[in-house]
Amino acid sequence: MTLQQTSMPALSQPQPGSAPTAEAHQAVQVEGNGKRILIIDDHPLMRGALAETLRHLDPDCRLQFADSCAEALRRLAMADPCDLILLDLRLPDSQGLDALMAVREVAPETPLVVLSGETARETILECIEYGAIGYVPKTLASGGVSQALRMVLSGHIYVPLDLIATAQVSSSAAKARRPRHGDPYELGLTQRQVDVLKLILQGLPNKVICRKLDLAEGTVKVHVAGVLRSLGVNNRTQAVVVANQLGLRFN
Repeated sequence: MTLQQTSMPALSQPQPGSAPTAEAHQAVQVEGNGKRILIIDDHPLMRGALAETLRHLDPDCRLQFADSCAEALRRLAMADPCDLILLDLRLPDSQGLDALMAVREVAPETPLVVLSGETARETILECIEYGAIGYVPKTLASGGVSQALRMVLSGHIYVPLDLIATAQVSSSAAKARRPRHGDPYELGLTQRQVDVLKLILQGLPNKVICRKLDLAEGTVKVHVAGVLRSLGVNNRTQAVVVANQLGLRFN
């Protein structure tokens, strides 16, 4: 997994006579071997545009749609596990980060990317802190959203560094030891710390990291503290930003 950031398009809007809209896809589940993606957005045009863009990037992807937080939670509880969740923060039945926290509670291991018109630095940082593996502003320049989604589908983490560049990250120590070829071991991390960092960058909470690595919670906390110390940061949000800046790569 690699972390990248790039300047990026507005979604390609569906044209008359083109691919079916999100509402049409809701009625017909397309079979395929691609990623299972849940789009949570209350705007029909946005759902349709996302569906068209995602099917262009991955023709075999299997899409589901929800226009509210309640509908999203119902689908997550009933359907097979998703490979990716795209979430708009502004839903009719939730405020602020309520939907993000609710979805992460129900599907803590599913990669979740916020795709929202909100561009406040504090909002972006909070979303990452609560477990989003990426934040894609809907206001990106032409081609940006599509490129960001391409990166996410490829296993990268998209963070709009231009919007959070003013975040105070005490990473001088890590930057002074910028690893060659993005090798995290050159930061002095142990194998277990690298394993923990990789899962942190996937937005997974400590309790899920414990289960995946078969470690006690106290042991995971020690490893997390060691990772943050090696990166020269104070919290998970800053860890994502610095790991991105350092171009860390994981097998």
